[in-house]
Amino acid sequence: MKRLMSALSVVILASSLLAGTSASAEGPKLRAFTNQTARFDALMPAGVTNQTISGKTLLDTEYRSTVELIGGKFEVRVRVPIPIKLDDKELLDQYGASLVDQADEQFTKAFGQPASSKSMTQNGAKGKDFVFRISGKRTRDGKDLVIRRRVLFDGQRLYQIIAEGSPSLVDSPQTDDFLDSVGPML
Repeated sequence: MKRLMSALSVVILASSLLAGTSASAEGPKLRAFTNQTARFDALMPAGVTNQTISGKTLLDTEYRSTVELIGGKFEVRVRVPIPIKLDDKELLDQYGASLVDQADEQFTKAFGQPASSKSMTQNGAKGKDFVFRISGKRTRDGKDLVIRRRVLFDGQRLYQIIAEGSPSLVDSPQTDDFLDSVGPML
């Protein structure tokens, strides 16, 4: 009888672990989130941690909203390089393009050549979407890693939207929904 109960316990435990695994492979449940300080809206999983990393000036200050997930994380980083609204669209476009180019160089140095990258406009902000696929041979834990980063500039704020982790998490429709949802607070 004790063996039967032990065997049943193992089966129940294994079933619950497998159920948890399949749920995480589908991606996390998203809900509306607003960061009042950084002034952005997004669809993010529950458990967001907000952090302000003070710089020497307001222009250097970074606002982060992060959710640690099983198999990875979602994060939004915001800086305000132009704290006042400017009407010179051409100047803003050039400045935004230079910020995106700088990010492109930094990402390539850190992660190697992207598997894909494309210019884009999201919620009125221009930028670029990057995907890096890193083999388990290059990671500390030996597991494959996918990093998706979007860099967007809306004329005042620079957004870096990050999803990184296991391929099953980062390649999920929920990750696309998260990445697509980030924009200036309405």
